[in-house]
Amino acid sequence: MNRYKISRQRGIEHYSGRLGILLHFLATMLSRHTHHALLPLFALFMLPLANLQAQIRFSGSPIFAYSSETGFMGGAFSYIKYEAYSMPQQSNPDYSLSLLSNTIYSQKKQFLIVLIPRYELPDKGLEIGTDLYFKLWPDDFFGIGNATDADVYESYTSALYSLEAYSKLKLPYHFKVSPILSIGKHEVTKSISDGILENIEVLGKEPSTYSGIGYSIAFDNSNDGTYPTKGYNIMLKQIHYLNDLGSDFAYVESKADARAYFPITSKITLALQSDLVEMRGKVPFYNYLELGNRLRAFPSKRFIDKVRIAGRAEQRVFPFDEGILKRIGFVVFAETGRVASELDNITSQDWHYSMGGGLRFSFLPDEKLNLRMDFGYGDDSVNFIVNAREVF
Repeated sequence: MNRYKISRQRGIEHYSGRLGILLHFLATMLSRHTHHALLPLFALFMLPLANLQAQIRFSGSPIFAYSSETGFMGGAFSYIKYEAYSMPQQSNPDYSLSLLSNTIYSQKKQFLIVLIPRYELPDKGLEIGTDLYFKLWPDDFFGIGNATDADVYESYTSALYSLEAYSKLKLPYHFKVSPILSIGKHEVTKSISDGILENIEVLGKEPSTYSGIGYSIAFDNSNDGTYPTKGYNIMLKQIHYLNDLGSDFAYVESKADARAYFPITSKITLALQSDLVEMRGKVPFYNYLELGNRLRAFPSKRFIDKVRIAGRAEQRVFPFDEGILKRIGFVVFAETGRVASELDNITSQDWHYSMGGGLRFSFLPDEKLNLRMDFGYGDDSVNFIVNAREVF
């Protein structure tokens, strides 16, 4: 007896037989009676076999690059997405599972692993995700503030484990709400004895953990999650790091982020972003806000502090239609921003700038899931960056 067989139907795998029926029944019962926060754990093992039809997409590539912050580096990027359907011609899947991964090792012995799993129920407007990071990262400490000197720094090495989990629910009129859990562990594994970091008065030089809960509220009518070409995305987010949750530090992080996308033509998009982030309380130095995460010309930790404001504009184009060329795109960008110790210290003076251009290679052309290579030039810095996904 053939209990389990696989047949092809319009590019979708079709599962049938007693095993498939049993797994489908178990998955359905679980989805009705189990809290959604536990579903991804079961779904990774059971749900792919439980549904009657499925589509799997996969893409991956090695990465070889160079940047002033890392030296030469190599690694690998991969993306896999599983979509399950009840009917062959169904427009939206019943659910989908995806995993984005990125691994990098650099000439300066910097090691990074990123895992971003997602579980989605499109018809119910639910998305559950987790961003997992591990970094063993020799880095440079320039000090704290908006006026640090590019020539005055010292090297240190830190190890960081971090996780941010969320459960995003779509509401009417393009609104979204999400609870957030953020946890991490940090340790300075190597530093210069009697150096700048050892003598400066900051928290987080000893091994420590942070743990917080929060929420985000967003209005998002943009048309695509990985490569929007039109619409707006306006988000408010706040996370409370509490001693009662096991955090060694108690502080609050508040963020306002506004993004807009304008289709100039069918191939050209103008993307704009402005955000303001403030931290209040006892903040460890390794979680200070980094201006280099907004201005691509600078190393990430060149300017760090408890408050950051930034704005940037980027023009994106995928000019080709056929063959391998349709995977290739280009961007030009301009960015500005600054950091401060308090919100009241933000002024119209001493803003830093960054401008440049970049190349895009789309692993999945239909979804525009891109590998980006950007070159940025600033007031006293140049930088080259390679990473997965658009910056905003």
